[in-house]
Formats: sequence, structure tokens, C-alpha cells
Amino acid sequence: MQEEKKAKVRKLNKTDYQILEKTMKNSKISRTDLSEQLELTPAAISKAIKKLISHNLIEEHHNLNSTGGRPRTVLRINRKYKKIIGINLGVGFISIAVSYLNGEILQIGERKFAFKTQEKVLDLLDEEISNIIEKFSIDSIAGIGLATHGLVDRKKGTVIFSPHFKWRKLEIRKRLENKYNIPVVVENDVRAMLTAEHMYGRAGKMKNFMLLYIRNGVGSAIFLNGKIFEGSNYGAGEIGHFIVKENSTVQCRCGKYGCLETEYSEQALINRTIWELEKRESREIKGKLTIDHVYTKFKNKEEPYFSIVKEAAYETGKVVGNILNVLDINDVVVSGDTVMAEKLFLDNFKKGVDRMILEEFNKRIRIVPSGLSDMIGIYGAVSLITSNLFTGEKLLKIKKENEVPESFTDMEKFY
Repeated sequence: MQEEKKAKVRKLNKTDYQILEKTMKNSKISRTDLSEQLELTPAAISKAIKKLISHNLIEEHHNLNSTGGRPRTVLRINRKYKKIIGINLGVGFISIAVSYLNGEILQIGERKFAFKTQEKVLDLLDEEISNIIEKFSIDSIAGIGLATHGLVDRKKGTVIFSPHFKWRKLEIRKRLENKYNIPVVVENDVRAMLTAEHMYGRAGKMKNFMLLYIRNGVGSAIFLNGKIFEGSNYGAGEIGHFIVKENSTVQCRCGKYGCLETEYSEQALINRTIWELEKRESREIKGKLTIDHVYTKFKNKEEPYFSIVKEAAYETGKVVGNILNVLDINDVVVSGDTVMAEKLFLDNFKKGVDRMILEEFNKRIRIVPSGLSDMIGIYGAVSLITSNLFTGEKLLKIKKENEVPESFTDMEKFY
């Protein structure tokens, strides 16, 4: 009977998860706050807190009142209870980080690679994951968040199609979970960034917003009525393949000509700048031209940099403006290396938006740079787990020894 009772105590229930989620979001929450917010009696809250403290999931600490007087006891998540592996798999690079439960980054690294074959990329992925597990132990990992580009069925953890890697219907979640026996969440990279921006960045209080990401490609993700909008085929936000130049001679990797990302991605800006400099027989560039150099010259309003980036910002803004008209969204978060160009890029981007937006909506549009800067990709991968620890898939479980892990299926929070 004692063993049976102990087993029941070990299992987290609905109230436990609600308390953990509230405490994760507010590290200064008190028992009284929880009682009021969850509409439970102080006795019920105290009983649940005692259980969570006994399992080392929650810690007590003292917080000084702003008015002075006796400190009150508040609660916070034990961030060191488990760790999270976050992987951002992009075009030619893999960024991999380890974080605490609250998303605080413990270590981060990045590797560049040139190969595209499925097996070589998966071998690299396995190598990086294995290195981390060897360092921290498999039992210390709460989950692996994998953010990758392309069409992703998050529920199944399948990459439906990846233009760069030429992947089709790759069941990558199933593959990794079978190998490591750790829960895995797989998502499109820009939708993962949107999740991170909502959890850790400037979009925390936004109910409807669009995140734009400009780097090797141009992508976006959409947050509607408090949830991520995926679309019928998991392709919502794929604005990079919006045709902006029908007579273009530059073919996109999707097979079409004149796509937004083909014309105005960072690589496109570099290519156009080199072309213009060569036409002018300029000796300015020695060695490889970088996007940092392009944006720096743009900020100084030097030609041909200024005209090229200004056009890219304006034309991209026009595409976004049309989408805002359709979806009736007021807030846009811009991310990627464009933040290096600061206000000048956003001003020209806003002009493009204003050109297309309905006049009565114009004054309500707010455009801000990401609050996560160049870390948005890795925070996106980590947030796939942090957003599903206590809600959604409820990945954090206290299991009896030798207990078989439950399946990871039920998604609720952001979708």
C-alpha cells in the first residue's frame, strides 16, 4: 500500500502543471497569488506546493516588499532541475545550445557545413546531440527542440519538404526519439522564432502579430488570437515565395522566378552590390563582401549600398502591407541581420507597408525590431521545449524508475 501511495504522489496532476506554468512565468509569485489566480483554497495550494518542493521542482525564496517591512516568501522554478537541448538547423549551419528549464542559455556553439545529403546532415545532428548527452548525461535532459527551415508538420514531427536539403516526408522526430529516448519537438524555424519572441522578446503582450525574418531567405510566421497560425498545409507565413518581379531572370530554389527571397534576401543584396561595384569598376571591395559591410555602408547612405538596401526594405514592406490588410494585424516584429541597419531600414520598410495598407489602419501599425537580436534562432529552438513543459505536450514528468515514457502528442498552448 505504501508503494502504491508513493507512486500516486509522484505523478503530476493538472493543478501541479498549472502551478508550475504560473511559477515559470512569474518568479515572484506567492501562494496567495496562486490561490487567487487558480481559484483554489490556500490549503489546496499549500499541499500542491509541498509536493512540488519535495520533488525539487519549485524553490522558495524571500522577496523584499517595495514598501519595506517583512519579506514575503515567493516561489520560483528550480531552473537546474533539468536541461534543454535547442538546435537551430539552417542553411549551411547548425547552432546547438543547452539551457536551463527557464530558457537561460548555459552553453552555445555553431558549426558550418557545406553538404546537403540527408544522411550527412543527420550524422552531423547525431554527433552534436551525442556530444552534449555525453557531457550532461541523458537523464538530465528534459527534451530536444529542433527548429529547421521548410514545411514542418509539428504534430507528427515530420519535415514535409525542405528546399535546401531536398528532404521530403522525413520523420525526424520519430528517428531522434527512438535513438535517444528523449522527447523531441520539431518545428519550422521561423515559427519557432515567433514562439521565442512571444515568450522572451517584445511580443509577450501581443495577441496578434507577424514576425518577419530576413537572412539567407525571407520568411515569416503569424500569431493570431493568441495562437500560432500554421495554415492548412503548414505553410502559413511563407512570404519568401511571393512573386515581386515577374520578369526576373533569377530562379529561386523553389523553381519559380522573381521570388521575394531571391530578389531581396541578404545573399541577393550582396550579389546585387557586387554587380553594381563591378559595373563601376570599383576597387573598394577586397576579399569577400559581407552583409555587415553592406548594412554599415547603407547606414552611412553610401552608394550603391544605400539604394539597394532601401529598395529591398521598401519592396519587402509592400509585401507585408498586403498581408496585414488581409489578416488585420497591427504589430510586426522584424528579425535577422537587418537589425544592424537599425532605424533606417525600418523606416523604409514602414514606407513600403504604408504604401499598401488601408489608410484607416495606417496609424495603428507598430513595427519593432526583435528583442532577441541574433539569438532569436537558438531561443526559438529552446522555446519549443519550454513552451511544452507544463502545458501542451506536458513534457516534464516525474516517473518511477524503469517507467516507460508516455507518448508526446497533445499540443495545446500555442496551437
